[in-house]
Amino acid sequence: MLESLYTKAIEKKGTIIDQIDDYKDNDLDISKFWKDEEIHEYLGDLTIAAGDGSKHEKKLLSFYFYAIAAETLIYTNELSKIESSDINTIVHGKFSKDRIRNYMGLFEVKNALKTIKTYDIDYYLYDGSLLGDLIRPYPFEKEIPQDIKYDVLNFAEDKLNEEIISIENHEVEIYTNKLVNNDLKTKFEAIIDKNGFRYIENIENYLENIEKLLALANLLKYKDKIIAVSKTSTATDYFDTNIPDIAIFTKYSQNTGYSFEPRYVSGKRDQFKREFPIENDFFKSLIFTIFYVRLEKNKNILKIELPYKADENKIKEIISIISRNSAEGYPYLLKKAHHDVIISEKNIEQLINIIGIYEKSGREML
Repeated sequence: MLESLYTKAIEKKGTIIDQIDDYKDNDLDISKFWKDEEIHEYLGDLTIAAGDGSKHEKKLLSFYFYAIAAETLIYTNELSKIESSDINTIVHGKFSKDRIRNYMGLFEVKNALKTIKTYDIDYYLYDGSLLGDLIRPYPFEKEIPQDIKYDVLNFAEDKLNEEIISIENHEVEIYTNKLVNNDLKTKFEAIIDKNGFRYIENIENYLENIEKLLALANLLKYKDKIIAVSKTSTATDYFDTNIPDIAIFTKYSQNTGYSFEPRYVSGKRDQFKREFPIENDFFKSLIFTIFYVRLEKNKNILKIELPYKADENKIKEIISIISRNSAEGYPYLLKKAHHDVIISEKNIEQLINIIGIYEKSGREML
């Protein structure tokens, strides 16, 4: 098989190179949006925290086995950490892998909130895009009739919110799982019996989404402390092309600096077309500031997202804070959290052996 692919690479080399050239725009002038500038580190006293999450799942014949983890590092005069993790199984379903991804995101958000409520931090470096978390659709919302959604929401919202508000007092967990198994199955027993076992899965999916939105709403109430940092992005807010802004800034600049004329995204006017089932007015009141920065010459461009409207002076202050204790053009705390928390295939196999799961994956004969 590899031989045929090598042959195909030789045959299509010219065509693919021409195709890649079509992705380039040699006439772009980034000087309209990019300012080469030396980056100065913030020198004042600050307590900075940074967090990341990870997941890994193993598909077995009857179910998925998964592990999720989140880690936050807090640096004052010494390094402290908050670690949260879980392992479990989940049935094969239409959205099983989406649910596991959502679990990881929920752990990241709750870990961030727990850190802010536990430690007196000045800034929290959040890995990824909070805006992306809010605009990303949840397809399983359509799997439950509207009247049942209202009943489920009325039953569960306060319980979910109370658990999130008191997050500093207990371990991070997917509280929906506990709520469904302990209370909700009994409350909606007749509906579940009538519609089959998949119905409880749909309700659980829906509540996991609600739990994530509530956690995000609680976290964003500390929006002045949050700096979201992305290594990749498909956003095209600056240039009218089909190539992401981050790719254009990377190609046409090498020096330290940042994009000026930041892009402001209003929840009400721009991105949030749908109605949120909870905290709708709050989410739509948000304004996000988006810009790009390179902290070290010839290193990667980073996309920065602030969940409030920031002027250029504030942006330059945020850049100086991000550059503090950075290595290779990336905040060291975020880099360390990423390497600490990552869950590998080998880790999953070890966890399966420790628990004593003997379920086959169906791929043993390959």
